[in-house]
Amino acid sequence: MANYTFSMEKVLDWRSDTEEEKKKNLAQVQQNKLQQETILQRLIGENIKIKNDSLTTSRIDVLRRQNLYKDMIDEKIIHQKNVVNKAEKNVEVARIALMEAHKDRKVMEKLREKEYTFTMEQEKQDEQKQLDEMAALSFGKSFY
Repeated sequence: MANYTFSMEKVLDWRSDTEEEKKKNLAQVQQNKLQQETILQRLIGENIKIKNDSLTTSRIDVLRRQNLYKDMIDEKIIHQKNVVNKAEKNVEVARIALMEAHKDRKVMEKLREKEYTFTMEQEKQDEQKQLDEMAALSFGKSFY
């Protein structure tokens, strides 16, 4: 049997490379999402700390500064929640892109399997024809 090479091997390699890139991209996007969630949790913790500190303080000027700082933190929390939502959407887009790349690679692998099976069947048929011809020739010689 001759060495088999898939006729579209370069396309399969390209699709495999594309899938690997999509995996790396998904990992980066997920890491970014985790970082943004960590920032959000830190802001929420800071907000809770300010609220607790304001309960123990009785000076008006300190309370006023804490209230302004709390308002600023509240705005940052709202902004950070939007950033986290955007990061979640990016993760979902990257996940869908990875699934598409995986599906494309699987299609090429199935095509390679079908081509390999077809090639092997053709080779077996050719071998059988040669064996049949040799048998016919040797049978014909035995009568003479």
